[in-house]
Amino acid sequence: MEPKIILSPRLQAVAAFIPKGTILGDIGTDHAYLPIAVIQQGLCEKAIACDLHPGPLAIAEKNIQGAGLYGKIETRLGNGLLPLTPGEADCIVIAGMGGMRIWGIISEGMEQAQQGKLILQPQHDIPLLRKNLHVAGFEILDETLVRENNHFYVVMSAEYNGGEYSWNEREYFLGKFLIEKTGENFSEFMCHEREKINKYISQVKDAKSLACAKKRLDWLKL
Repeated sequence: MEPKIILSPRLQAVAAFIPKGTILGDIGTDHAYLPIAVIQQGLCEKAIACDLHPGPLAIAEKNIQGAGLYGKIETRLGNGLLPLTPGEADCIVIAGMGGMRIWGIISEGMEQAQQGKLILQPQHDIPLLRKNLHVAGFEILDETLVRENNHFYVVMSAEYNGGEYSWNEREYFLGKFLIEKTGENFSEFMCHEREKINKYISQVKDAKSLACAKKRLDWLKL
């Protein structure tokens, strides 16, 4: 029996957003753990694992062969979404990067991004990513918050339909869906963010930055 890939809580949350029976495009696949796992679980029929760097892609190919999935997972070297042809992947994952790097990938491969469901896991700059998605006509469908090794990660799904979307500043900052769901992870996340902002306030001198930080602190009150 081929070895099963056990995903981290962060990648488990990503996988939970992937619709069953889709063709997955995994951008920045690194060692291809996600596409291997979702095919082993029967979530996806096929996957295309893309990475900008030859080294990780070579390891991905070795892992794919070791899992006995050669032919079900194809590897491609290239930048962002550009190795995919539009419509080739109906579900696209971009995870483990900064929010603006993710947005840059979407912007550079807009035609590909508009023809597939997006599963995004930004490491930072999350409010700005949310805003940019809305401005470009992408609807944010859902978000979840996962904790892994004392870090909190946001996973979101979005798709393009050309509509007009607008949230208020607190919703962009915290995530409209996360505010509505609340739950234990969200309460702990709020406490964690308050500690960070209070530390920042104790150090910052610029009046404009201080006012912005205090406004965000108000948003974090339960």
